[in-house]
Amino acid sequence: MIILIYLFFLLWEEAHGWGFRNGIFHNSIWLGFHICAAGWMAKGRVGYPIVKPGPNCGFGKTGIIDYGVRLNRSERWDAYCYNPHAKECGGVFTDPKQIFKTPGFPNEYDDNQICYWHIRLKYGQRIHLSFLDFDLEDDPACLADYVEIYDSYDDVHGFVGRYCGDELPEDIISTGNVMTLKFLSDASVTAGGFQIKYVAVDPLSKSSQGKNTSTTSPGNKNYLAGRFSHL
Repeated sequence: MIILIYLFFLLWEEAHGWGFRNGIFHNSIWLGFHICAAGWMAKGRVGYPIVKPGPNCGFGKTGIIDYGVRLNRSERWDAYCYNPHAKECGGVFTDPKQIFKTPGFPNEYDDNQICYWHIRLKYGQRIHLSFLDFDLEDDPACLADYVEIYDSYDDVHGFVGRYCGDELPEDIISTGNVMTLKFLSDASVTAGGFQIKYVAVDPLSKSSQGKNTSTTSPGNKNYLAGRFSHL
């Protein structure tokens, strides 16, 4: 019993030191976003997605853990859709630098796309986001095809802005170690897409003393600013 109590407090201290800061859960990506509920797929199969594979599961690649065909169709599972032939879209990045693109770039992206890119760096780092190429459907209100940027873990908090058209947006620097980007295309016009690069920066470095997520080009006609507050 004493040994069990000791192990409990030992594991708690490790989890608290790594996953929590000031009572707030941080760096959840390092603990694994792939812990998901299984759901129905096509042809009566059941499985669940892995977005951050480990050495013992997924063979280092993202994909679907397939439970196989279920003979008992009255079983209760969550429901979601998976298209194994879809182009690569979205992802979770933890590397100190990365370049990501719209599906099929430099060719035009497809209609009806929804992609999420989640950037999760080490605690204390910031994210310097640069647009290398940018060409989305031109719409003054950015209601057709667009990319949204959030200075947070998700697409609910820390809205920085929505971008469309072909004007290259200015660089953006996060206030913390996480950012989320959402790309959406409607059912009509497509365009060339975009390439975006990010690098991790130390909060004390010169490169992190420039524009932050609260300052973006007001002259871009195809830009929708969000209400932003520092996290």
